[in-house]
Amino acid sequence: MSNKTDKPMMTPDRLIEKMRDEKGITFKYTTEEKAKTYLSNVNNYLRTAAYRQNYQKYTRGVNTGKYIKLDFSYLQEMSTIDMHFRFVINRMCLDVEQALKVKLIKDVTSNPSVDSYKLVEDFLNKNPYVVRKLETMVSSPFTGDLIQKYFTIHKMPGVKKHTCEHKILAYDDCPIWILCEVLTFGDIIALYDFYYGNKAPIPVPVLKLVKSLRNGSAHNNCLLANLSHGTSHPPRKVNDYVKKIRSITNSQRQKKLSCRPMLEFVSLLYTYESIVTDKVRHHRSKELKDIFFTRMLRKKDFFKANDLVKTNYEFACKVINESLGKYA
Repeated sequence: MSNKTDKPMMTPDRLIEKMRDEKGITFKYTTEEKAKTYLSNVNNYLRTAAYRQNYQKYTRGVNTGKYIKLDFSYLQEMSTIDMHFRFVINRMCLDVEQALKVKLIKDVTSNPSVDSYKLVEDFLNKNPYVVRKLETMVSSPFTGDLIQKYFTIHKMPGVKKHTCEHKILAYDDCPIWILCEVLTFGDIIALYDFYYGNKAPIPVPVLKLVKSLRNGSAHNNCLLANLSHGTSHPPRKVNDYVKKIRSITNSQRQKKLSCRPMLEFVSLLYTYESIVTDKVRHHRSKELKDIFFTRMLRKKDFFKANDLVKTNYEFACKVINESLGKYA
């Protein structure tokens, strides 16, 4: 089997034919010509069609294999909603990353039994992959100056002509507040885990779910492309967090938290409420509520027959109201 032969590149005209004739996708709310222009200039087929996973197919009869009540405009609208969702998610994840750094630095520096320099040295000794990452960032215009100032670095010729490589020889003179500025979000979580261990204020499995969502939004992935259930299992803290919401039944909680995108989103809300300052939460809640309670409802009739999309939306709204309701 080869993708080159089984899935050859198609023109917009051929893609429209495939959607209409083979997939059963209709064009009631836009013309096929406008759909071709959209696929050529606005969004490619792969990303637009990704949201079809939220629709069921006929399993019998002449339409077997075709989608049930799926219009091209529904895919367009889901793609647009996902774009707005990604934008605010990315900002919320940046808020969480900053709050984690502030808390970690505060707790370490206020702990008289901990030497912040020794903590950094021990962490990097245990995690040499982080050191290798830092070596690639020595020439960065954003972090290079800090690394060169607080790490002992050896410069040597690179493999390619007229290039150089950097080797970190020592890191015993770097305090935690400097290290936090040059680590990735994932490595901040590793440092957080290294310091707190099983006494972490926010469980590391929850933070890893937030990191996964952050990576998806930062890399412009389609976050809402597959809202199906049974793909994940929630950490206890997240499960207990939703369990307190009276308007959500046990079966709803269990079902929706088994949906990976929903689990990651709720994990973000839990973390956000736990660690981000009131002032930042107040500002960001306005953005999130505007997307959910205004923008997502603009073409709500598109999704009134899709129980999967509709029930996930309703579940998310209940959690948002519980988490950020006081910041209206």
